[in-house]
Amino acid sequence: MLALAHTVNDSYAYILPPLLPLLLEQAGLTLGMGAALVAIQQLASAVLQPLFGHWADRSGEGRWMAWLGVMLSGCGAAALGLVPGFAGLGLAMLATGIGSALFHPMSAALVAQAAPPRQRAFWMSTYISAGNFGLGIGPLLVGLVLVQGGLSGTWLLAIPAAIAGGLLWGLAPTRPGRLGASSSSLLTVLRRNWQVLVALVGVVAVRSWASTTLVTFLPTLATERGAPPNEAAQVLTVFLISGALGGFAGGAAADRLGRDRVVIGSFLLSVPFGIVLGLLGDFGAAFWLAAAASGFFLNGSWISLTVRGQESVPGSIAMMSGLMLGLSVGLGGIAVTPFGLIAERFGLGPVISGTACLPVLGAVMMRFVPRPRAA
Repeated sequence: MLALAHTVNDSYAYILPPLLPLLLEQAGLTLGMGAALVAIQQLASAVLQPLFGHWADRSGEGRWMAWLGVMLSGCGAAALGLVPGFAGLGLAMLATGIGSALFHPMSAALVAQAAPPRQRAFWMSTYISAGNFGLGIGPLLVGLVLVQGGLSGTWLLAIPAAIAGGLLWGLAPTRPGRLGASSSSLLTVLRRNWQVLVALVGVVAVRSWASTTLVTFLPTLATERGAPPNEAAQVLTVFLISGALGGFAGGAAADRLGRDRVVIGSFLLSVPFGIVLGLLGDFGAAFWLAAAASGFFLNGSWISLTVRGQESVPGSIAMMSGLMLGLSVGLGGIAVTPFGLIAERFGLGPVISGTACLPVLGAVMMRFVPRPRAA
C-alpha cells in the first residue's frame, strides 16, 4: 500500500518539465522563471521534510501526514494548467512541495523500521523504486493529458491522488508508535551528528544538482534537438523509469557490495552519458540511449544514500528519511535557477554537459563521510 501511494505521490514531482515548453509559449515564461518554479516546489519539500520527520519520530502520529500529503501533491499538479500567471503557478508548485514533504518521512520510516537490517537496502529499494517509477509515470500522464485536452485538462491529474489518499486514510496505521529511540530535540540531534550530516548533505547536493538540471531541462533540450512535444515528454519518462531501475539495482547491490561502493560507482558511471546528452546535435536513437543510461546510473546512488543516512543516525529514522529523500529532490532547487539563467546565455547543451560532471566531485566527497555508528 505504501509503495503504491509512493508511486502516485512521486508522479507529481516532475510534473512541470513536460508542461514547460507550452508554458514558455502560452504563459510567457522564460527558462529562468521555469527553473524558479521548480525551485519553489523542491525547496519547500527539502526544508519541511526533515521537520515533519523529526516530529513523526517523537510523536508517532502519522496517518494524516500520509493521506493529506499525497492529496495535496495531486491538487497542486492538477492546478498547473488552470491557474493564471507566474504567481498562480508558484502557489501550485508550493502545494505540491508541501504535500511531498508530508508524505515521505513517515512512510519511508515505516518501511525501514519493518525491514530486517541485513535486507534494509533491498526493501527500501522496493519502496523508493515504486516512487521512482511514479517519477517516470508523471510525465507520461502529462503527455496523454496534453494530447486529449491541452493545458486545461490537467485537472484529471488529481484523480490518482484522491484514490491513493482514500486508501491511506482507511488503511494506514492510526498510531504506529514512536519511530525514534529518544525524545531529543531537533537541535540536539543535529549537534550530536553534525559531522555525518554535513558530509552526507554535501554528497546529496552534488547528485541533486546534476539530476534536477537534467530532469528540468531534458524535455526542452529534446525539443531544441527536433523532438515533437509528446516525444520530448517520453524522453523524460525513459530517463526517470531507467532511474527507477537503477535505484532498485543499486539498493539490492548495496546489501552485498556496501553502501559507499555503490554510491561512488554509480556516480562515476553516470558522467559520460550526461556529457553525451549535452553534446548531441540531433534528436535520435543516441539521445534516447544516453538519457536512459544517464538516468540509470545517476539514480543508482539514491537508495544507498538514503539507507546510509538512516543507519548513520540511529533513533531518527523518520527525520533522516525526510532529510535524505527531501534533499535528494530539494537541493537541486538551489542550483537549477542559476543554471537556467546560464542556459539562457550559453545554451542548454553546455549546461547539461557541465552539470553531468558534478558526480565526480560527489564520488570524491563520499570518501570523507564518517562511517555509521552501531545501531
